Amino acid sequence: MRYREGLPLVLKNVSFKILPGEKVGIVGRTGAGKSSIIQAIFRICESEPGSEYLFGEYEANKMGLHSLRQHVSVIPQTPFIFRGSIKENIDPFNLRTDEEIW
Repeated sequence: MRYREGLPLVLKNVSFKILPGEKVGIVGRTGAGKSSIIQAIFRICESEPGSEYLFGEYEANKMGLHSLRQHVSVIPQTPFIFRGSIKENIDPFNLRTDEEIW
């Protein structure tokens, strides 16, 4: 993944597998690439040709952005609550019942 054309790669030789339904935490020292991994997963920055991000059997680079971002969530280091109820913050697409969220 490059932030801008002409700059060196930010992530190199990164490989991991996330199975459906798994909850994963990304930890590391300052500058280790945690934020870059999140940006790559959410396709905020362009990936290098040949890069693959698989979620189960689905290749993130071939999924629609809405579908991809609907199936992945992030809890940032600095908590931030968007305008609206706590339920709307937890389930912004309104896909779950109150019972499922509880």
